[in-house]
Amino acid sequence: MGQDRGKYDFYIGLALAVSSSIFIGGSFILKKKGLLRLARKGSMRAGQGGHAYLKECLWWAGLLSKLELY
Repeated sequence: MGQDRGKYDFYIGLALAVSSSIFIGGSFILKKKGLLRLARKGSMRAGQGGHAYLKECLWWAGLLSKLELY
């Protein structure tokens, strides 16, 4: 019985680790796509004092999907 529980816990842990990696990677991609969209529009970059990224839905989707994991 204890050995079966250990295998079950292993697969649960593995599934959580893989899904976590997918969500973190996906959130990075969403945020990057949002920033690239703003760059194509010619908006001022955040490093130069611009705050246009705060109005970008893709950037928010990436941020919120990353926060969901914490």
